[in-house]
Amino acid sequence: MSRLAVRLTFAPIIYQRKNIVKYIFPICLIGLIVTASSCKKEDPDPTPEETGYTIPTTYAFTNVDHTGQTQRIAMLDELSSYMNTGKISGTVLDAQKMKDMYANAGNPFSDATLNGSGKQLKNKTYAADQSLFDSYFDNLALASQSTVAGSNGVAGVVASSSDASKTYLLDANGIEYNQLIRKGLMGAIFYYQATSYYLENIVTDDNNTVTSGEGTAMEHHWDEAFGYFGVPVDFPTNTSDAAYWGSYSNQRDAVLGSNKTMMDAFLKGRAAISNKDYTSRDEAVTTLREMWERICVGSAIHYLNSVKLNLANDGVRCHELSECLGFIYSLKYNVDRKITDSQITDVLNHIGTNLYNVTATDLDNARDLLSTIYGLDDIKNIL
Repeated sequence: MSRLAVRLTFAPIIYQRKNIVKYIFPICLIGLIVTASSCKKEDPDPTPEETGYTIPTTYAFTNVDHTGQTQRIAMLDELSSYMNTGKISGTVLDAQKMKDMYANAGNPFSDATLNGSGKQLKNKTYAADQSLFDSYFDNLALASQSTVAGSNGVAGVVASSSDASKTYLLDANGIEYNQLIRKGLMGAIFYYQATSYYLENIVTDDNNTVTSGEGTAMEHHWDEAFGYFGVPVDFPTNTSDAAYWGSYSNQRDAVLGSNKTMMDAFLKGRAAISNKDYTSRDEAVTTLREMWERICVGSAIHYLNSVKLNLANDGVRCHELSECLGFIYSLKYNVDRKITDSQITDVLNHIGTNLYNVTATDLDNARDLLSTIYGLDDIKNIL
């Protein structure tokens, strides 16, 4: 079992506190190009002469299988598509259908291979939060029963004031549960399983017995962590097929330099495992956890900045803030995270529980707290 010992239940109004602060990263500015990389000059990729083995430029290893991760990404795709229909006025969502898709019960997917896969989203969700997501499905279904337009204190569909074709199903406090669930499961499953289960326990895995099609247990679990990142084998040359975390890495790449850092670490670690170079494997683990966390917090800061530009637009403001909340909640799932539970609560307190009432000052305070914790003050305005 992972040593991640977090009991912060993320709901819009209830939080608990516990954890410690680890790792602080320096920031530097180089000329007119601002990045969130360390001030230390980036080391070149290791050569075969340095490592004694070749690190490929794509994820072209033998015995690679992360089918389960690909299937769960597809499950979240279908669940998201169904939840998204709730933004059409008059469409009532079925809470039980969403729960069945979450637990893969009763053949809920249009893709029969998913129904028969034996995989599900629920049992891979951070255990303490599984019931929380079930309650989110109930809240989303309840909001969809509204027969009037949404507004402050009233659940319902709200249109963008700048583009009436864009609509959002919000609860009475402006929460768009579709986005909170989607971004929340990205954190509670994909991010948690990769950083705090597979990469945390990789050191105890067998790396001698080879299973055809999977490799050793250590190789296989590394591949499964890679699968949860949601990128093609030739990322970042190919970014068009990146999904979920891979997509957000690409969106933050211009500022954070995340694409190459993440892919190089996945390649380095997998090659190191196959060659029993455990020092390099552990270095790759550290890099992956640090940069993945920066992608998460960078995405939260991005939305806080964007909301300021749409503060008077109820639909867009609440939509983007709901996405932002999902990323902020997700910060807790990294076993080596920098932020503490109490700091997460402080950030959320700045935003408040009613997204209709948030102010520009609230957004700045939340953003500035995050940027200070993560050493991103120099780039907080351009994320």
